[in-house]
Amino acid sequence: MALPLFAVGFTAVVGQVLLMRELVAAFYGNELLFGLILAAWLAWGAVGSAAAARWRRGVGRTVGPGLALAALLLPAQLGLVRGVRDLLGVPPGAFVELAPTVLAVILIPAPLCALLGGLFSLAARSLPGPAAGARAYLWESAGSVTGGILFSFVFIHWLDPFQIALLVGSLDLALAMHLRLSASPRPRVPGFPYLRVLLLCAPAFLLPVSLALGRALHTATLAWQWSDLAFATDSPYGRLTILARGEQRAFFENGALSFETQSTFPEEVVHFPLLAHPAPRSVLLVGGGVGGDLREALRHPVEEVVYVELDPAVIEAARTHLPPQESAVLDDPRARLVLTDGRRYVQTAGRTFDVVILDLPEPSTGALNRFYTVEFFAEVRAVLTPGGVFSLGLPSAENYWSPELARRNGSVYWSLREVFPEVLVLPGEHTFFLASDRPLPTDPAVLTGRMAERGIEARWVTPAYVEYVLTTDRFSQVQAELLEMADVRRNRDRWPVCYYYDLALWLSRFYPGLRPLFEQARPVSLIWTAMGLAVLAGLARWRKRAIPFAVAVVGLTEMGLEMVVLLSFQVAHGTLYGRVSLVVTGFMAGLAGGAAVGRRLAGRARPVLLGVLGGLACLAVGMALLPLALPEAAYLLLALTAGGLGGMAFPLAVALAGGEEGQTAGLLYAADLAGGCLGALATATLAIPLLGLGQTAFTLALAGLAGIMAVW
Repeated sequence: MALPLFAVGFTAVVGQVLLMRELVAAFYGNELLFGLILAAWLAWGAVGSAAAARWRRGVGRTVGPGLALAALLLPAQLGLVRGVRDLLGVPPGAFVELAPTVLAVILIPAPLCALLGGLFSLAARSLPGPAAGARAYLWESAGSVTGGILFSFVFIHWLDPFQIALLVGSLDLALAMHLRLSASPRPRVPGFPYLRVLLLCAPAFLLPVSLALGRALHTATLAWQWSDLAFATDSPYGRLTILARGEQRAFFENGALSFETQSTFPEEVVHFPLLAHPAPRSVLLVGGGVGGDLREALRHPVEEVVYVELDPAVIEAARTHLPPQESAVLDDPRARLVLTDGRRYVQTAGRTFDVVILDLPEPSTGALNRFYTVEFFAEVRAVLTPGGVFSLGLPSAENYWSPELARRNGSVYWSLREVFPEVLVLPGEHTFFLASDRPLPTDPAVLTGRMAERGIEARWVTPAYVEYVLTTDRFSQVQAELLEMADVRRNRDRWPVCYYYDLALWLSRFYPGLRPLFEQARPVSLIWTAMGLAVLAGLARWRKRAIPFAVAVVGLTEMGLEMVVLLSFQVAHGTLYGRVSLVVTGFMAGLAGGAAVGRRLAGRARPVLLGVLGGLACLAVGMALLPLALPEAAYLLLALTAGGLGGMAFPLAVALAGGEEGQTAGLLYAADLAGGCLGALATATLAIPLLGLGQTAFTLALAGLAGIMAVW
């Protein structure tokens, strides 16, 4: 049962990432969606593990068929996600309403998640010898680590989703057959022992079939989703899809429209900040270059435009699929392309620019929010020349701003005002913010005069349009409205409230009745949190559920700490996929190593478990007090430590709980996943933006102390 447990962990991690990426590409990828997907995965795993822990008949014989079923379920569920928008009747690029989104996110992963959770419990009960639960957790963790490493550093770079799913499925099928042969009476057939070896090598033999069939399924199912499909690729950063109709090309990233050729939107992004500067020579463009921003910037008499793009696949696709006159700007001698994280480049540029233009999506996730914080704006000001102009834009509304929209825009505005003495707001369907250390021109004659001097003739940003934007009543009204919002919370690295505001704005479009809930949401006092956790710990002791409660607390705390570490790492070092994956892999490696250590210390389970809970609490306090500007190695060490402490707790809890080890392991595994489910959903979606990184970490420390109270 060791290899099947390894396969369960391997399949769970690879399947989780595959389905999460597909669901994000099918629906709107904000922080709520990420939290829901992860919470649903963990919750269904807990249901499956708890149910299987009570399964009475044919425990060992069920694992093989279960692995065979998992091999079929993963590609089937990928296909279901690919077709879900057609089933809902929602065209590509359009938002799906919240209710069907939540139902799809919760229900689609259910079969595979519940099956894998159940397989862990069944396999753990089938392990012979002492400490079966601890060994089961160790093997499952080892499979998770291997799956995470291979997916992050091999699969995602070379294989498409269906090829990955079929390759994993071939491993599961081979092990299922191996279990079947092991359970059967040994036939009198020469060479039978070697048949098992051949079955374990089956994935290598099935590799060509998996690659060919996977490619065919990938192409066919993408055609379900997209008409006029010209190109699609999966990079470490998401799915890039290109539609072609006549001379027009539309680029979609993770299912959302990124840009389309023949659009006039890049004129607004670029011309206003460049016209606001009297003589721009050097420009830094973060995002949006292939969408037309680079082309429009080069129409000005600039000497250099540094274009920073995170995903190399975007550049490769643009060179191949954009019309020649559009892609030619990438080879302009004045353009310099840098493939890296935008914020990381600003932090390490070591030079200055006359104009900096940020053209990225709104702050809908923690990773995007870091481009809209006070700290990032200060980093931008440091790379601007005196009198330099910084520009960014947000999707907005021409006339009426709802309370949610006003709060989101106001947070960005006043965060800019914390750094720049001059901030100018240009209202429209897309609101643009211009910031500088010197007064910005508001006289239309100044900007139109510069247009004439530079010979700028645009289709949309014409002299008449410039005059309209700067003289309409809405222009002065918006400046006055934002000035009255001085009490709005600033968006900061350690307190990323803006992506909470953006989440509230998104939800209000579907359910306006939720508005009072978001308006009344306030940070919860640590005192009230401590009292609530103490009550829960007391109830757990009274109901004789102290060990499951402690395991759930460990799951919640380690998942919350992982979210805190990841967000802090991205702020400090960017979102380069390899580095982020290394931190996640470090966390999983810590789980496996901690499980091995905990198994050896099971003879002193209670004091060691108390020490583990105390260690998690201390680690959380340390995360609250440590600065964000830590070396990469420090974040890897934090991830290893959090994972190691969490991994140690499981075998210790199994030893303390007593009873039949395999069954106990299944029930405690369910408690661990349930705690992780709550931690994933609450931490990323609500706790971090409402409480900030520091108070969230302190809250996680209190959870660890509640676990100590229950076990003591």
